[in-house]
Amino acid sequence: MANNTTIERSGNIEAVNIERPKILSPVIASIPHGSSCITSEMKNSMIQNALLTNNDWFLNDLYDFLYKLNIIKISANYSRYVVDVNRNINKKHIEGDYTESLIYHKTTFSKNIYENSLPNIVVENRIKEFYEPYHTCLLNEINNSLKEWDKVYLLDLHSFYAQSTADVVLGTCGGSTCSYEFFHSVYKAFVDEGFTVKVDEKGLKGGYIVSHYSSIENVEAIQIEIRYTTYIEDRYFGEEEVYHKDDILFNKTKERLERVLKNIMKIVEK
Repeated sequence: MANNTTIERSGNIEAVNIERPKILSPVIASIPHGSSCITSEMKNSMIQNALLTNNDWFLNDLYDFLYKLNIIKISANYSRYVVDVNRNINKKHIEGDYTESLIYHKTTFSKNIYENSLPNIVVENRIKEFYEPYHTCLLNEINNSLKEWDKVYLLDLHSFYAQSTADVVLGTCGGSTCSYEFFHSVYKAFVDEGFTVKVDEKGLKGGYIVSHYSSIENVEAIQIEIRYTTYIEDRYFGEEEVYHKDDILFNKTKERLERVLKNIMKIVEK
């Protein structure tokens, strides 16, 4: 299968997109893996026809209603394969399994992406151009909201396929990233809308973003993972890049998610 991943030069679009409602919100949504865009530098470095699988396909479209609910949305405009902003920067020289790497050298199917290790200057440039801006923006939005609200709630939005058969998996790093009250409110909002929900499933327990930012005083965070079959198409997903979706399923799930997030907002804005 040819690699048809969207490509932009790093100077053509900003590294981060922010949608900020007019009213300062206590809820911030982070979408770190919603783009399949890669840089020309990466394209030129890759093995020909490497498949960049398991992105959070169509997630920005799925949650395009957030601004209507007064939720701040921060999303990465470049693929997790350029640099994964949901990793600790201390992992920048790890080239093993993608779950442990800041910059992947293998796909999620353990296939090599590059013939050789990337030069240090490439690693540092990707961190400077894409990783640092994401975290600067996210921290700024959190700090701004804390000036207005006693508590800020961070929702880190992702999608998955293989790790669970549930519709939605909530990641709390073993209950360490949020209060039970907030967790229960989020859990109930999904269950009430008919989603099957699991918590802290293996591989979906919560990544760097929820772990790191929940350490800030008065910030609570939950990772929300939605299964591909729940919103893209009810089928098997293998080693592939996804270009098509079941529009009926997608729109129905979007409507359900909007109701879920609306109910969460009612609770946190009390």
